[in-house]
Amino acid sequence: MKSSTTCIFVFALFASVGLIQQCSADEPFSQDDWTPASSWEANVQEMGTNLLDDIEEELGIEHREALEARIVKNEEGMRSIFESLTKNKYGKVGHNSVRYMLHRYFVHQHGWFIDGLFTEGDALNSSSPIQTLKDRVPIYVQGLFEKRLGGRGFSLQDMALLVAVVEDSIHLDAQRDLNSTFKVLGLPLDATFGNKSAKLMVERYMTGFILRSNLSEINARELHQLWHDIPTYYPTWPVAREFFDSVRVKRANGRSQLHHSDISLIVQDIVNSFGVFVGEQCQGLKQQMMALEKKGSGCVGLPEFYDKGLKADSNWMFVESPDYLRHIGALDEADPKNPRVLTANYINGPNSCLQPSGYYMLCCHNECSDIMGHLERTLAAPSATAKEILMALPASASSKSLRASSKPLIAPKLVTRLEEVASHHQGRVPIHGRLFAQWLHHVYPHECPYPHVSGTKSPEWMDDFEGETGRHSVFSDDEMKSFIHNNSAVHASKSLSADAGSCAPWQNDEELFAPLPSRALALSELEDDPHMRWVSGACALFTLTATMVIYAMRVYKSLVKLWYQPKMLQV
Repeated sequence: MKSSTTCIFVFALFASVGLIQQCSADEPFSQDDWTPASSWEANVQEMGTNLLDDIEEELGIEHREALEARIVKNEEGMRSIFESLTKNKYGKVGHNSVRYMLHRYFVHQHGWFIDGLFTEGDALNSSSPIQTLKDRVPIYVQGLFEKRLGGRGFSLQDMALLVAVVEDSIHLDAQRDLNSTFKVLGLPLDATFGNKSAKLMVERYMTGFILRSNLSEINARELHQLWHDIPTYYPTWPVAREFFDSVRVKRANGRSQLHHSDISLIVQDIVNSFGVFVGEQCQGLKQQMMALEKKGSGCVGLPEFYDKGLKADSNWMFVESPDYLRHIGALDEADPKNPRVLTANYINGPNSCLQPSGYYMLCCHNECSDIMGHLERTLAAPSATAKEILMALPASASSKSLRASSKPLIAPKLVTRLEEVASHHQGRVPIHGRLFAQWLHHVYPHECPYPHVSGTKSPEWMDDFEGETGRHSVFSDDEMKSFIHNNSAVHASKSLSADAGSCAPWQNDEELFAPLPSRALALSELEDDPHMRWVSGACALFTLTATMVIYAMRVYKSLVKLWYQPKMLQV
């Protein structure tokens, strides 16, 4: 046992000086990457306390208490995601993981797809997540967060505080817009509302919110006209009105008279949850896309897509140009003569979003996040074996959305793919990597978007795409007819060749939000390791040689003692 320990120590020593090379391609966090920076790093509790003191002084004790409650709620809501991410030596996470967590949480909690965090297909390191939120975070708080992110990284408490500050900023924006709506309508802030007038007041506010109206440039008559015409611009307005009214009734709690403060709370509740409501409306889009598919491959031929757009028999338009679809990553052109729309990418792209603010969009609910959330809670680790992942997949999914996914339904080819990903990472699959996201796309082609290599796509809103490229984001009826005429014959001669679940090809490019921590080999793996056998042999030879030398020294010492002993006796 002692000899084995010595050998392992020697092996570790050799490895540390580079005599033995057996490292993964993804190195763990290094000291250089995570400078302690303890000389200036603020304590998060102290930072939070100072911020809350400022908020209390500016907005009152009730506002502070509400913010404190959100911090606690956010921390608990983000815990499972945080625990599943790779940590550095300080138990914290870095830029890409912070960005990923913020996006996931804002979408899950509020349906907010915040610009700069919503980066599917964009470069992973395109910007700091704090820079993305700079207009939502007080400047001195931004500086402290940037230092923490550049130093030891973010803790769960840091994340919860940052999210609460951003939420508070968005609520204050909503409050200012509500006050502007009162002003446009010529109403004093101390006005009293009955149920009917409160309902209309909320609808007027939400009209401006959805249509991004500049309330400083319109009058009461123009706002009323927008309210009258909004079903034309937003076809699901009748359902949305019912949602608004349900929030109002719940907040009113049976009272027949409401004041400005009550309307303000109703608006805050709606802003918090309207994104989730919008996301749920996309089930209709999903069903229509699936009806256009062939073989359930998660792809729709572009001629069929435009044919649906020409029929104009849906709340969804189906008119985006190939240039725009390609730009946002919703167009598969593995076969250039047979371009196809990726169903999950189209549903979850910015093309399907409302943009009530230049700061964030309200988009379709990403059902793949639900699957990831289940895996994060079940695995509670940044990586797992292929077998652990197969066992952790939802045994059945919501009847509203996901298809059943019990273990026997996973195609053998996909099981092999997952094992290949595990082999690529020395036996464990990083669940926050591109290859695993690609595997999920093939298992759930209607729920999980195909993950493009970062930096190859840009998830931009249509207006931003047109302003940046000078090209149109939608096709006219004539353009759609021409495309169908020129491509239907080619398309008809082609058959879909799905790679075990999706028409999209498998691409062996890995990207991780953070490197996996180094993993010590199990004893059974050490026994089979050729390097270890070489070192063990060297250790055995070294031990044998040392034993022989020690034995020889002892013999020599004994002989010397015998040689001198008689002479000593004679003296």
